[in-house]
Amino acid sequence: MFTRRSTDEQLLTEARRRIAKMSPGAAREYSITVWAYGMRVAEQPSEHIEDDLGEMDLALATLRAVRERLDSGK
Repeated sequence: MFTRRSTDEQLLTEARRRIAKMSPGAAREYSITVWAYGMRVAEQPSEHIEDDLGEMDLALATLRAVRERLDSGK
């Protein structure tokens, strides 16, 4: 039977694919950029909270994928 993956799992899967192509150093640098972007979204919310929450979900999935990538290199 067909089951649909949760949005969080889809975001994490996509983030893992992007991060897997990066070196550990590049992944670390990318995580800093993503974190800074998340901070900007949090500090300067838009008029559309749903969009902001979607951006934060994407940022969190990306940061989780980077953490997994860096932990796997140990």
